[in-house]
Amino acid sequence: MKISKIYSNIPKVFEPIKFNDGFNVIIGEIQLHNDKDKDSHNLGKSKLADLIDFGFLKKRNKEMFLFKHFDRFSEFVFYFEFKLNDGKYITIRRSVSDNSKIHIKRHDYDNQNFTTLSDAEWDYKKLTFDKAKLLLDSLLNLTSISPWDYRMAISYALRRQDDFNDIFQLKKFGPKHISWKPYIGHLLGFDAENLIKNYELKNSIDKIAEKLDELQKEIGLYQGDEEEMLKDALALKLQDAQVIQEQLDSFNFDESDTKTVEELSENIDSEIEELNRIRYYLTTNLKKLRRAESKQPTTFNISKTEQLFKEAGVMFGEQIKKSYEQLLEFNRKITVERTGFVKQQTLDLEHQLIDISSRLTELNTQKSQRVSFLTSTNTFEKYKEVSTRLVIINSEIHSIRRKLEISEQIKIKRSESRALSNQKNEVIEKIRLNRESVMHSETSIYKTIKENFANFVKLVLDKDGRISTEQNGEGNLVFHAGFVNGDFNFTSESDGCSYKKILCMGYDLAVNLAYANKNFIRFIYHDGGLETLDSRKKLEFLKYVRLIPGLYGTQYILTVIDSDLPEGFSFNNEEIVLKLHDNGDNGLLFKMPSW
Repeated sequence: MKISKIYSNIPKVFEPIKFNDGFNVIIGEIQLHNDKDKDSHNLGKSKLADLIDFGFLKKRNKEMFLFKHFDRFSEFVFYFEFKLNDGKYITIRRSVSDNSKIHIKRHDYDNQNFTTLSDAEWDYKKLTFDKAKLLLDSLLNLTSISPWDYRMAISYALRRQDDFNDIFQLKKFGPKHISWKPYIGHLLGFDAENLIKNYELKNSIDKIAEKLDELQKEIGLYQGDEEEMLKDALALKLQDAQVIQEQLDSFNFDESDTKTVEELSENIDSEIEELNRIRYYLTTNLKKLRRAESKQPTTFNISKTEQLFKEAGVMFGEQIKKSYEQLLEFNRKITVERTGFVKQQTLDLEHQLIDISSRLTELNTQKSQRVSFLTSTNTFEKYKEVSTRLVIINSEIHSIRRKLEISEQIKIKRSESRALSNQKNEVIEKIRLNRESVMHSETSIYKTIKENFANFVKLVLDKDGRISTEQNGEGNLVFHAGFVNGDFNFTSESDGCSYKKILCMGYDLAVNLAYANKNFIRFIYHDGGLETLDSRKKLEFLKYVRLIPGLYGTQYILTVIDSDLPEGFSFNNEEIVLKLHDNGDNGLLFKMPSW
């Protein structure tokens, strides 16, 4: 599938662009060399990639220039003529104002002009956006990238300026590896199904881990088996509830009296005694700290200390290691640190005392209630008090049962996590075996792509280049491409900006040439890339792209500024499909005032 022609209903503003089957150049010329207000990079050559993407039914984006400046482009209707891999053609009609209604027409010959056709003359008319995408995917028939649709291939065929930072990952995909790594793995000949499954399993396991954290926070942490401890606690509370209910039924509260006495002596009084002891200790320490804080720091007698240092210097000579100024600075730092430490300790003790006082108030209230209960002779008052206890215990029983339910959920989630982890390990092993199989195959597409890339790097850059893969700790494939040294190890030279762009271009070409005889896209659009190379390498690159892609049936489209070309080099008129310049609106992609 190649780009054949792009035109519009307003040819005076947007002139038709007819593309070659092989090599194509979109060149921007700098004519106003002395006009510093002009920008040679704002001629529209990069916007052409956005327009082509629009023709391939990219979703509307408010930041795309057609919609960002809707008032300027609302009247435009664009026509995109594409050549199919079977030699036939299709034209897609898409307007700016009604961009979700698509028209498609099939035809046998290129260079058509369908601007005057009525809706009835189109084979497929007013298709909704989603239906148009499905139809276009069927017409393009890029079966070699299944299960992905044609849009994935288009993303890599249109490499924009922002996409030269990484050979394999385009900017649009962001940090989510599942959105692009399985596709790259598929292109390189690996089993993408397991690559996708491995990411999905990891995502599922992570979600379960998050849910487990939430559930664990609800019931808290226990030392030992939480289910066993909760069941034991439930049994005790149920027993307490039964005893209290029997007392209420019989109006006999002797056992409650006994339990209240036990609580007073064993629990409440003991805790009050312990807290009072701690409060005394903290109060004593707090008084000491406040006294220390109120003391003035020790001052130096400057004259005496200075005289002492002089005498010591005479007596001991080089044995004196610190100067007088250093001693003063040391004393200042010690004083500051000590003051800060005392303040922090004071603050901590005050907070502890507040907490203890609050707890003591709570305990004394409980004690008062218990004593009141013991001394009360009113049976109905005791009935009321015991009933309240039963309500509290029943609430605790409900809470424990809820925690047991959560504990059961935790058990189920842990079981699910183990099952998914086992599945993931099986998938990881399948990825490993598949990678070994592909690596050892002499007829794999992976081997062809590696050879194409190595040949490109050698011919264009006169260096040794390599593409390789490895399996990381999560079992996913990691892709590498760059220069290698004599030991065949990757060097950092290929990470620099000067070579990164050309290596991206080399990778795109290596893949496209390897798929020349398959149902795959047969065009590459590179927006720039020459600006970082020296003249000799530019010449070698241009020599390569003018010849090699065409031999494989690949359409290559390059955008370039004339100042980035090697001295004395020029393209012939047949190669230049669009010439832009900075000398007036007529030199722009859209012949209108710039925006």
